[in-house]
Amino acid sequence: MNQHNTRFGANIYHRFTHLAWRHQISIGWQIARLQAQILFSNKFLLFIALVFGYSIICYVINYKSQMISRLTQEDILPVLLEIPLTVLVILVNMQVISSEKDNRTLEVMFTTAGSRYKIWALRLVTLNLLFFVLSLLLSTLAFFAFADMAILSTAIHGFIPVFFVGSVTLYFAVKFRSGFAAGMISGGVLLFYLMFTDFFEDTRYSLFFNPFDMPRQLDPETWNLWMWQNRITVFLLGCFMQFLALRGLDNRERMLR
Repeated sequence: MNQHNTRFGANIYHRFTHLAWRHQISIGWQIARLQAQILFSNKFLLFIALVFGYSIICYVINYKSQMISRLTQEDILPVLLEIPLTVLVILVNMQVISSEKDNRTLEVMFTTAGSRYKIWALRLVTLNLLFFVLSLLLSTLAFFAFADMAILSTAIHGFIPVFFVGSVTLYFAVKFRSGFAAGMISGGVLLFYLMFTDFFEDTRYSLFFNPFDMPRQLDPETWNLWMWQNRITVFLLGCFMQFLALRGLDNRERMLR
């Protein structure tokens, strides 16, 4: 908020919605940048470099492959988007709570005037927005470097399961008060799921449902219905897990131990 001193010494604060759009963009950018630094422990550029380095490796491998073996849209979603973003979202959500404890700033959250839910909600919204933007960038990169594909829909389909995995990791981080435990449990559950992924393949119950890989025995209308059912359910479950994580932060004594 902008603060101006009057001739009488009083302070006048302007609401964010009353500011000019340029000031709103500037303030929004500053908030997002600071939140990203906190969430990624000042290693944001390193994480981004690793993700795009992985994409470059995939591009080189794909370029040197035979034409018939190159990635198509149905392969790009799991290989180029879901794999790197899932690994990254687990690493980041592991340290959302643990980094606050290590920096001794978690207690400040409980003593800050006003609702601490607003602070955490802003942080989580920023985190998920960053991952969606990253998914959109990877989808755009795939369009120009790999195959002709739908950029926005691919980004959305790549983001939703990543959002759910991140929400589960955050819940475990709050539940066990340990980022390492949250990462181990989330990774273990995900590995266990992948071991039995054949049971969920070509069904609406797959976490990493691939709408671009439609089975031949299904008609497009049924497949489209399954897609909507899967995406809405996974997204709502992710929101529910984040709600449980926020509710778990109510216990101050437990969290600060």
